[in-house]
Amino acid sequence: MFTEIINVIGSVCIALLAGMGLVALYKLNARKIQKHQDSMEFYLYKISRVTGNSEYDVFCKSAEDWPVATVSKDKIDTDFKYYLNRQVVPPYVNHFVRENKHHIDELHLPRF
Repeated sequence: MFTEIINVIGSVCIALLAGMGLVALYKLNARKIQKHQDSMEFYLYKISRVTGNSEYDVFCKSAEDWPVATVSKDKIDTDFKYYLNRQVVPPYVNHFVRENKHHIDELHLPRF
């Protein structure tokens, strides 16, 4: 009888600990997803998916709207290759995304 009570209490404790672990894992994943969605890479991906253009096209459009100076085609090509290799986003793309962030946040990604 006493052994059965100990087994039941042990099972309840294990179930509670497992449940708490799942909740903690869910919260960790939710934070990771939120951090990913706030990243510049995610915004570039989202723009390209919604518009049907490539991320390279987003770089070109960003360069057109860059108010500081004209960005050459060679510079865009170099910056895009650097972005693909190192995930470094040039200032004109950062500016473009920041200026349009509120519009981008309202867009919904298509499923396919």
